[in-house]
Amino acid sequence: MKKNIETIGLVLAVIGSLNIYALVAAETKSRTSATVQNNSKTKENVSHKLNTRERKIPLSDAASVWGYYGVTPESPDQKRLCYALFPGVIDLPTPENYPVRPVELWVCNMDGSGHRMLFKGKDPAHNGLQQSWVDDNRIVFSDQHAVYIVNANTGKIDFGPFQKFSVCHFALNGKVLMYPNAGSSKQHGLYELDTTSGKMRLVVPHDKRIDHTQYSPNGQKALFTTNKNKQLVVADLESGDVKIFPDIKPMHFQWFDNQSFFGYTKVGVVGVDSSKHLINEMYRWNMKGQIIEYLAGHGCHGAGRADGKYFAGESWYKSDPIVLRLYSRGQSKALVDVFSHSFVELTWGPGGRHHVNPSFSHDGMRLYYNKAVNRNTSYAFSYDLTGLVSPPQIRKSSNKN
Repeated sequence: MKKNIETIGLVLAVIGSLNIYALVAAETKSRTSATVQNNSKTKENVSHKLNTRERKIPLSDAASVWGYYGVTPESPDQKRLCYALFPGVIDLPTPENYPVRPVELWVCNMDGSGHRMLFKGKDPAHNGLQQSWVDDNRIVFSDQHAVYIVNANTGKIDFGPFQKFSVCHFALNGKVLMYPNAGSSKQHGLYELDTTSGKMRLVVPHDKRIDHTQYSPNGQKALFTTNKNKQLVVADLESGDVKIFPDIKPMHFQWFDNQSFFGYTKVGVVGVDSSKHLINEMYRWNMKGQIIEYLAGHGCHGAGRADGKYFAGESWYKSDPIVLRLYSRGQSKALVDVFSHSFVELTWGPGGRHHVNPSFSHDGMRLYYNKAVNRNTSYAFSYDLTGLVSPPQIRKSSNKN
């Protein structure tokens, strides 16, 4: 009997120990699981905080791009954005530099709501549909065949198609510059469409090919390239007079104000002295073709804020990694690296050429750009500059609608 009692006691002790062990194990597992979950949440929160500045604008997972470098996708009233979407699969590599693909023009509200498609066509992904705002309600763009001006509210084509024409970088004060392509029966030169009157006129006769046309801020002049996109031309839109600068154009030039322009240097560029000017960095030129100011560090496709205090540009052609940097005026060291990636083929190579093409918002507190996210896809992004830059004191109106 005594042995039976001892045996029962031993069994109960063992069971008790097992229960205690099970309870401890369960509690330990629960704590460990909670710790893992908390750590996971912490990592998610950290990751979220690191990316809160950057926002993908289009809802689609198809490739999407803004327009030309330096040209804001915002409407003048800062209520809407326009972008191009390439719904087909972009499968690299391909031997073509600018393969033509199905493309759509989309518009959305500034907060990322209300996405609507306005147009379907075909064009390379290089600069989207070269889209920019004419005014608060209309967008000008061009596909492989023609130039159009579409009503962003209704999707109706208000002007065009202007067959075998290409469009300027941006509209200004309701006016649009365009130029005929090879094969057009129109006289070669710059044409201006006034969307108020609906009249189009030849403003600058020019017998050579024209590219990258840009209004001056006051609309009285235009910059464009000629001689196979090698030389820069300044044209008076009233008199039609042109001046061709000697040597090579600055890379990705843009107007700084009505009397000067900026861009990037390389060997052979007009005004560049390799003994005192840095290569692939941003400078400012006067209308005589002389360099008058160092603006920012290393870059390629650039953008300047309207008040001239901040600039952005990505690393030079074929670079790996591709880094988009933000600079203060006159500084060679970046304020911040906005992003970095190594999808070189899509950004630079044949079949891709989805350049970064940065631009600033009208209020100067956001940066827009295209960023490759894998070997076949780029997205159109917005980046919040709050806390990185001071609010602008406008030097000139941002007419790049």
